[in-house]
Amino acid sequence: MIKWSKRVPQELISRLYNQSVSGIEDVELADDAGYALYARCESIVSATNGFEKKCLICQTCGTNIRLNGDNIFACPCGFSVTWDEFKKSYKGKQLHAANALPVFEAYLKDFPRTKTYGEKLICIDTLIHSFHIKLSYYRTLPSYDITDENVELNRPAAANLIEGSLHEVILFLDKLSGIEQYSQGKSKWRSIIERANGGKILTEKNL
Repeated sequence: MIKWSKRVPQELISRLYNQSVSGIEDVELADDAGYALYARCESIVSATNGFEKKCLICQTCGTNIRLNGDNIFACPCGFSVTWDEFKKSYKGKQLHAANALPVFEAYLKDFPRTKTYGEKLICIDTLIHSFHIKLSYYRTLPSYDITDENVELNRPAAANLIEGSLHEVILFLDKLSGIEQYSQGKSKWRSIIERANGGKILTEKNL
């Protein structure tokens, strides 16, 4: 039976940000949130590569296993899952990375390297305020800077990472954007999300 890490509860992220703005540097909480997001990113990358490249991370030992001629992902350690079981396991769970794949891969590389509380917060904030970027799927782009107006944005990557509908996740991120210490700031964030929304101006009502 294949299992994927679930999307991270809004409450966990919110508690981290609220403590931060109050001046509480809870490294344990930052790690709890950071590694919950890490596990989710790991599931997203594994599910995406499993479907697109037919290469899956073994959920028992961590080995990369390829789909064999019998349409089974079979690991020497004993873990195995059929192609049909694999596809059913991630359907409807926001596990396909699509145009945010570089974002999730970067977080898997960067977060374990963080040492200080501030580094952890910045890494988490960068991840959850990232976007699916047009044409970035398995490609290297000149820029992933979401403030660069030449970068074509799609939906927030947080929709893959945090519990809630797309609308609920955008609203949640909008609330977080009021914490200037680590985030883009509310006015800058809204200009960015408007670009991702096809230039439509966001208001409190339609947020």
